Amino acid sequence: QGSKQLLNNYPVYITSKQWDEAVNSSKKDGRRLLRYLIRFVFTTDELKYSCGLGKRKRSVQSGETGPERRPLDPVKVTCLREFIRMHCTSNPDWWMPSEEQINKVFSDAVGHARQGRAVGTFLHNGNSYYEGTDHPASQDEVFNRGMQDSSGD
Repeated sequence: QGSKQLLNNYPVYITSKQWDEAVNSSKKDGRRLLRYLIRFVFTTDELKYSCGLGKRKRSVQSGETGPERRPLDPVKVTCLREFIRMHCTSNPDWWMPSEEQINKVFSDAVGHARQGRAVGTFLHNGNSYYEGTDHPASQDEVFNRGMQDSSGD
């Protein structure tokens, strides 16, 4: 049925149509590609009711009521991480996201799912909702760059 396995050693599949859409819409940016793959590999509910990558320990101690959030399926997460790295390594014209940026893409996906910005609903004037959230450099990077530049005088 046109299913594409992302990495040989992981049982994670998307359709060829999803792959084409992801690659063609990603503008050679590993973060964008990851965003698409997350949407294809995880259901909105999986994202919405998870605690993302499970990095924050908050929910346990705070005694929040409600369903306990479980981390996203670690097999899928690892597969996507490795796939993005491999894809960007074997296609040097693609932009390789850092570990932090990869984590942020996952947490953003969870946040959007919780806000009900599910797969079909985040089209906004024909541009994807995510357009505005792509910051080429974080505040820290800009700040550090400024520090290095001024050290030359």
